[in-house]
Amino acid sequence: MSHKAFRYEQVVHKLEETIIGLGLQPGDKLPSVRRVKDELKVSLTTVNQAYAILEAKGAVISRPGSGYYINSFNKNPLARSAAKNLVPLPEIVEVSSMAAAMIKNTVKHSVINFSSLAPINEYLPITKLNKAMQASAKEEKNIFQYSFLEGHPRLQKQIALQSFEWKKSIKQEEILITNGSTEAIGLCLDVLTKPGDIVAVESPTYAGLLQCLESKGLKALAISMDPITGLNLDELETALATNKVAACLFMPVCQNPYGCSMSEESKIKLVNMLGEKSIPMIEDDTLGELNFAKSRPLPAKAYDSYNNVLLCSSFSKSLVPGFRIGWVAGARYHAEIEKLKFSANISTNGLLQDTIGRFLETGNYHAHIKKLREFAQIQIIKYRNTIQEYFPDTVKISCPKGGYSLWIELPENLNALVLQREALKYGIGFCPGQIFSASDRYKNCMRINCCPLWSSKIADALKMLGKLVHALSDGH
Repeated sequence: MSHKAFRYEQVVHKLEETIIGLGLQPGDKLPSVRRVKDELKVSLTTVNQAYAILEAKGAVISRPGSGYYINSFNKNPLARSAAKNLVPLPEIVEVSSMAAAMIKNTVKHSVINFSSLAPINEYLPITKLNKAMQASAKEEKNIFQYSFLEGHPRLQKQIALQSFEWKKSIKQEEILITNGSTEAIGLCLDVLTKPGDIVAVESPTYAGLLQCLESKGLKALAISMDPITGLNLDELETALATNKVAACLFMPVCQNPYGCSMSEESKIKLVNMLGEKSIPMIEDDTLGELNFAKSRPLPAKAYDSYNNVLLCSSFSKSLVPGFRIGWVAGARYHAEIEKLKFSANISTNGLLQDTIGRFLETGNYHAHIKKLREFAQIQIIKYRNTIQEYFPDTVKISCPKGGYSLWIELPENLNALVLQREALKYGIGFCPGQIFSASDRYKNCMRINCCPLWSSKIADALKMLGKLVHALSDGH
């Protein structure tokens, strides 16, 4: 076992080889931590970290006092069989008031915020970013003037380089810098739709996307999700055949709130399905960098031979939330998007763009992302284990393949909004499931953000949530 810094990765690889080589089946027990330690001559910490990563991937499950066992993707506690011949109907979106109240109450009353999805300062390269900003302010003569409409060339170039290995890479001139991915997605919707149009979305989906649809008077066509494999493509095909859909808005990699990612085969099928029908797809890749796979899954845009996928992303979840720097590669609609951007606010902050561009030039970004992924994995494992311990046994918890959050299905008789009101009395905030749906679905679900750094305080807050869930599900 060479290369000390990467030993846990080698242990993960060895365990995966063992699973495949021995033909282990769901429920089969894996070698004990001590046995792996002795055979591979590594530390207990290294083995525990390797098993933790496999558990975060959903490949194995831990049973306290017993060891690790092969998990079953086909028996995921959140998975549901899609109803045959289900035809989704367009829905008027009304989530903004609920989401706004949730945010206000969380800020006002919560001491521990399990709502906001953003990396903490301890895992951001703040010193390096400050150094890049100082260099920008000192060396860039025009940094205090209006920035380029399309974005700072330094940042555009660095973003374009991220797609260098794609079959069809993105060119620098095909990138428009925006004020976060929210503006990028909003601009795409403005170009592609008009009030009353139908937009296909995932169900559940990120509340911010639904708020964007609502603000533009658009209807949502909810397509069901599998918590492991992602979007239900058969249901989507049926929905497209029975509805006039103006655009699709999906998160194929690190979907929020499930944390799942579509396979390469499914992404290609999705891109081709929409390309053949000339239905544009807005791809939200905001959390794509946070996938826990050994190599970062490519966005659907990487397979787009129709020039039909509008790729939106940002650095808010991966590098620096407060800068609000995003971008869009608008495919054949790019020129129209640029015009709208100019009429809306002329340009995006040039100093912040140049700062990120300079940081990317140093080559430190990939090392930072690797560290951030490891942090997110370990956080999710700790949160998940505590929730399993203190919540009722009937509660079902997602096994995310990336991102920062857990999706939890509570007992059917429990309303997450009622739980939220009770939790706020103890200074605890979280996202109720209702805000992830256009039609008030997921009343007994919640999303927990696992970004707050693990501590006894976090553990106590999750224990209190568990007590409240027990009490409310028992009717107390």
